[in-house]
Amino acid sequence: MHGKKQKDLSVVLPSYNEGDNIGILVSKLNKTLSSMNLNYEIIVIDGRSKDKTQETARAAGAVVVEQKGKGYGDALKEGFRTAKGKYVLTMDADLSHDPIFIRVLWENRESADLVIASRFIKGGLADMPLSRVILSGLLNKFFSLALSIPVKDLSSGFRLYKKSVLSELDLNGTDFNILQEILVRLYSAGWVVEARR
Repeated sequence: MHGKKQKDLSVVLPSYNEGDNIGILVSKLNKTLSSMNLNYEIIVIDGRSKDKTQETARAAGAVVVEQKGKGYGDALKEGFRTAKGKYVLTMDADLSHDPIFIRVLWENRESADLVIASRFIKGGLADMPLSRVILSGLLNKFFSLALSIPVKDLSSGFRLYKKSVLSELDLNGTDFNILQEILVRLYSAGWVVEARR
C-alpha cells in the first residue's frame, strides 16, 4: 500500500456521516487491493461529518481530507486533486458498491479512459429499492438518448478513470450532475468510455 513510487491506484470515497460503514468499506478495500498486488491509497473526502466518519476511516488506514466546499461534485474534484495514482477509482461510501468488482474494472483499464461499473447491463447489480432501480433506469435511458452517449448508466459513481484524463478536465459540477458532466466532456474530447460489470 505504501511506497515512494507513483501509486497504481487512488480510491476516492466521498463521504458524509458514514461512520457505521466507512471502516467496513476501507477494510474490504484493503483486502481486495492487497490481493491484487497494487500500490494504492484510499482517500476519504469527508463533508464535515457529525459522526465518527473521520476517526473510523483513519483507524482503518485511509487518508482523510476534510472537504472545503459542499456537495458530491466538489468532493470528487477535491479527491481528483489529491489522488496520486495513475488511475483513480470512485465509489460510494455507503457499502452499495462491492469492492469485488474492482477486479473487473482494473482488468479493463487499458481498453478505455473511463470504465463504469454499470447497474443496467447484463450481470449488473443495484443495491437499492425496486422503485429507485426503475426510476434510475428510465432517467439514464432518457439522458443517454438526449445526450447521444451510448452508456446505460450515466449516474453510476463506481468508476475507474485514468488520472491523466481527469487532469485535462475543467469541471464545474458541484453535485451529482458532475457524473454526467464528466461523460459529456470526455465524449466531446474523443476519450473512450466503457461500461462493465
